[in-house]
Amino acid sequence: MATFELRAQHGAQAAAPTGWAGLETHDLLRNAQWFTRIRWAIIAALAFACTMQAAGPGLFRLVGVQLPVFPLSTMALGLAATNLLHILLLKRCTETTPRHMLFGNLWLQILLDLAALTVLVHLSGSLTTFVSLAYLFHIVLACIFFSLPYSLLVTLLSGLLFLSVVAMELTGVLSPRSMLINAPSCPINMVASMLHALSAIVFWLAVWYLVAFIAQQLRKRDRQLAEANHQLTLAEEKHNRQVLRITHDLKAPFSGIESNTLLLRTVHWDQLSGPVRDIIERIETRSAALRERIKDILTLGAIKSEEQANGISIERIDVPVLVAGVVKDVKDKAEHRGITIVTTGNEGSVYSSTERLNTLLGNLVANAIFYSHDDGTVTITITVDSDRTVTVSVADQGIGIREEALPHIFDEYYRTREAAQHNKMSTGLGLAIVKRIADNLEISIRVHSQLGHGTTFDVVIPRRTTHTDPATARH
Repeated sequence: MATFELRAQHGAQAAAPTGWAGLETHDLLRNAQWFTRIRWAIIAALAFACTMQAAGPGLFRLVGVQLPVFPLSTMALGLAATNLLHILLLKRCTETTPRHMLFGNLWLQILLDLAALTVLVHLSGSLTTFVSLAYLFHIVLACIFFSLPYSLLVTLLSGLLFLSVVAMELTGVLSPRSMLINAPSCPINMVASMLHALSAIVFWLAVWYLVAFIAQQLRKRDRQLAEANHQLTLAEEKHNRQVLRITHDLKAPFSGIESNTLLLRTVHWDQLSGPVRDIIERIETRSAALRERIKDILTLGAIKSEEQANGISIERIDVPVLVAGVVKDVKDKAEHRGITIVTTGNEGSVYSSTERLNTLLGNLVANAIFYSHDDGTVTITITVDSDRTVTVSVADQGIGIREEALPHIFDEYYRTREAAQHNKMSTGLGLAIVKRIADNLEISIRVHSQLGHGTTFDVVIPRRTTHTDPATARH
């Protein structure tokens, strides 16, 4: 048996900004939070090193290192305090927080980290160890987080802090320090020492240029893709409006055709010859198929318009009651084919859109009837999976779906050969409507099918979606 899963979509991302900061609001928030988590790891490393130095000084001496426990412990406590402050500030932020506030938070974190790193560079040995290379970490992050001028500012600030420490050590303002027990003494020649420090900064600038260039190109590409996506969205909206207008205009002519064929059948049927009756029956069949297509196009158009307007209405839904309503709506179709509908499961509630969920399940149950064999059985099972989801399974014993066709069944106007032969009324839009609704309501759908042995659709409905506001949802 073949299986295909249509995974829930948890909201689309907004278009990339073209402003002075490099990332979108949700990216800035996520990265600011990520910064605090990384800082905890650094704090833990400092605390662990100080603890090991205090507990067993000889351990570090074996590798020629003597850690300054008190300064490093003080630094770890200071970083922990500022990190808690950052976390408290970020807890108040959401994706609707003004970008300048998140931008400022990132700047504050970087500045405090650069200050702490400068102290660490002095304690470890500004010219005798490679700790100063840690400045590169912030330079690279600045290239990712910020636009070119701001990332250059971080690079220059890092270089200024490093040169200041070296200059103060060489002029005697600060006593040179080193964590290396047998550290070589600083060169007596001040010019040589400064050139040594400047060479490191030149290396940093080269790294900044390369990373900033790549980051700028990626952001430019993102903006181009976002603009192209925006233009495609506008084109789709325009096309959707045109299709809806034309389709709506077709309703009246087809209603006239159907009313006239009904008149011929009810009033003049006995006066018509056999060939004329056959023609009228073909007209009725074609008209019914076109009526279904018009209904599906209008339904799909309404769903697309809802997406653009964010107009989904959320309320508490008793799933067994909703399923019972769906079964009642398709009862006549099932009885016409001699198909029995069996429903199991009498509990389960979700917060969702009643109208759209009714349409989704209605299409799946109608499909199960259409693609079943006469006198078959359609089984609907409601299962409460957990506090998070409720699953409604719709299973038939009908024609089934080929494995290679499964990934395409949710495409608009797609019909398998078997489906087109079995149900000439099919529009190819039913499952496309199901997919649109599933995306909007964050529903996952698993499809299990075997050609000639039937198909099962498992509809996994979240108890609450990101659209849900419990304070305003209707009960």
